[in-house]
Amino acid sequence: MEERDRSDRQQKAFDRADDAPFLTAEVAVDKAWTAASFHTPTHVWNDYLANQRIAPLGGHPRVMAVGGGYPIIDNGQCVGGLGISGGSYEQDMQAAEEALATLGFELPTR
Repeated sequence: MEERDRSDRQQKAFDRADDAPFLTAEVAVDKAWTAASFHTPTHVWNDYLANQRIAPLGGHPRVMAVGGGYPIIDNGQCVGGLGISGGSYEQDMQAAEEALATLGFELPTR
């Protein structure tokens, strides 16, 4: 799980299970980065990248087009990003949605 702060664009918090594969940490950070950068959940990027005008963004090394990344929305403002990695994309999405709801943040609809 990773959280990004929009004010200084720096990582604010990070947690990794001791037995989690190393790649999951990098993927979680990039999911949070993608979600915060574009104020959009990462699972919608597959549809976005089908658009030829947007497809070149898929070549960016940090763009993650898989579920588990969400912008952190507080009072209508994107204040950061949350990235979850380590399960299936459905499990990552569910964990992220539950975390955001538990913490009282809005769940983005797109």
